[in-house]
Amino acid sequence: MRTRFLVGAGLLALVIALGFAVYPWHQQSVLSEEDMAARMDEAEEAFARTDYAEVAEILAELADAGLPLAQYRLGLMYREGRGVEHDLDRAVALLEDAAGQEWGAAEDALIAIYLERAEAASSPADEIVWLERAARRGDAGARAVMGSYYFSGTGVERDVERGIRLLTEAAEAGDVRAQSNLGYAYSTGTGVARDDARALQWYLMAAEAGMVRAQAAVGLFYETGRGTDRDITQAVRWYLNVVGEGVPGISARLGALIASDAISAENYPDAQLWVLDAARAGDSASLRWLEERAAAADAAALNALAIMYEVGEGVPQHDGRALDYFRRAANAGSPSSQLSMARRFAAGQGVTQDYVQAHVWANLAAARGANEAARERDVFARFLTPEQLAEAQELAAEWQPSQ
Repeated sequence: MRTRFLVGAGLLALVIALGFAVYPWHQQSVLSEEDMAARMDEAEEAFARTDYAEVAEILAELADAGLPLAQYRLGLMYREGRGVEHDLDRAVALLEDAAGQEWGAAEDALIAIYLERAEAASSPADEIVWLERAARRGDAGARAVMGSYYFSGTGVERDVERGIRLLTEAAEAGDVRAQSNLGYAYSTGTGVARDDARALQWYLMAAEAGMVRAQAAVGLFYETGRGTDRDITQAVRWYLNVVGEGVPGISARLGALIASDAISAENYPDAQLWVLDAARAGDSASLRWLEERAAAADAAALNALAIMYEVGEGVPQHDGRALDYFRRAANAGSPSSQLSMARRFAAGQGVTQDYVQAHVWANLAAARGANEAARERDVFARFLTPEQLAEAQELAAEWQPSQ
């Protein structure tokens, strides 16, 4: 038995074992082992001198004779357009011939092409055709996407049972999207009997693999005791993983836990922002939490309530209350509210227009790092006489936060 290597930038180094164990030449080829080996040597030499057209010609001869290695390599050349015209259909045909002889690398190349074609498909129906071909060759990702399509009826007639079957196959193969979708199916009883424990099992697999939406779901299951014992520590752990990832409602969940004294605000720098989100979402305990701190002249709580009343989130919109809270928050030292008061005095919004006061509040906000405050202060200064500017600067220098 002889061994040859076909090497080069586009062709990986491979060993071809010429003999009946690899290819039954006596059944499919008129070429002898020696002829095959010689032709592979010629292909190797042609590749070394970058004569890809000759490489393709030799591989075509060997591929026609049924050699899976040649079919595989020639398929890649058609895919890349190297030495031959770019032809994906021809590439697929050659790779399928090689895969039919259990040439593993051809399977991988085919799946890659199928997925590329699925992504480039002009319609969901065309996409499904290519996904099905990838799925039949064992690609878990294709099964996951198809499963979600059949589960939801996207681009195909809805078939929840088939969707669940495909999702399960993909999930068991480790696809996190399928695991998360199965978590949803079992948590809602869609297509399967509702089973919170099983839902948590699937969500947890996806969460531990890093899927953000699954981590949020796991946190909610632990917080509410669905499918497991209630465990606030675990809930907070998972919520903290995703609170900055844009998952809707997570900061509000944390805020509600703080307002209910399930966790301590002192341990989390963003606690007040979370409680504000919870209050905006309508959590009454969070609103009371903010009001209690506002009564103690907490600047951040006062500013939060001002914003809520200004926009009408979590409370009825009320300009008068918003102004009162902004004024109190500014006096307590909130730079955001100080800038708001500066703008209100400049525009005469709810107050008598007064550029001296506008300059004072913008100056104070700028000193505390409020964005745009310094620029707006300088704009307000243009409307002041030298005497008024001196007055504004003196008032800012004498200002002290209220207690």
